Amino acid sequence: MQRVIVSFAVLIMLWSGVAQATAIFTLGNNPQPDEENILLGGDETGTTVTGTTNQSNTTVNFSSTTDTLTEPSAGQARIEALDGLINNIAVTVPNNTFADLIVNPLCPPGSGGCGDATVTVVTNDGTFPFTYSLGNGQNFLTITTINNEIISSVTIDNTTGFADLRQPRISGIGGSPVPEPSSIILFGSGFVGLALWSWKKWQARP
Repeated sequence: MQRVIVSFAVLIMLWSGVAQATAIFTLGNNPQPDEENILLGGDETGTTVTGTTNQSNTTVNFSSTTDTLTEPSAGQARIEALDGLINNIAVTVPNNTFADLIVNPLCPPGSGGCGDATVTVVTNDGTFPFTYSLGNGQNFLTITTINNEIISSVTIDNTTGFADLRQPRISGIGGSPVPEPSSIILFGSGFVGLALWSWKKWQARP
């Protein structure tokens, strides 16, 4: 019985080292299967403004804890802050999840860049931060996950402030996580360990 317990403990330690999911951050605009544009331009203003996906007609929320956001009704789809600089913005799908998100925070014209942005992704398996430098021009970032986890929110923080968030795209709304192979192995190992323990206990009966 002691050997069974030790073996099971080793399996648990191995699983804890390899089964941790990771969000993938890829610089650039890398559309995923069934990617949808998030339509903006509803002339909304507030700490939360909304967009709508162009195919599934799903509402996507953009909210801030520091800024009053606005959606200009003219020009390219984008979100701005009333004071001219966005320092914090979070993207969520009300009562739902998604599989990937593409964002493009732009710095003020002529600024030459606006410092580092910290992007925090919350999935069903944890919270994953990523920091990258916002330069002049396009700053596309594609966010996916490594083991088909689902994303509940993506937050961008930038102390310097960027001019606007534009051309957001999203896919996999309402998806379900796929069990990781290591999780399945661990689950099965538990049953094996329990069976061995029960068998040894039965063999030891007088």
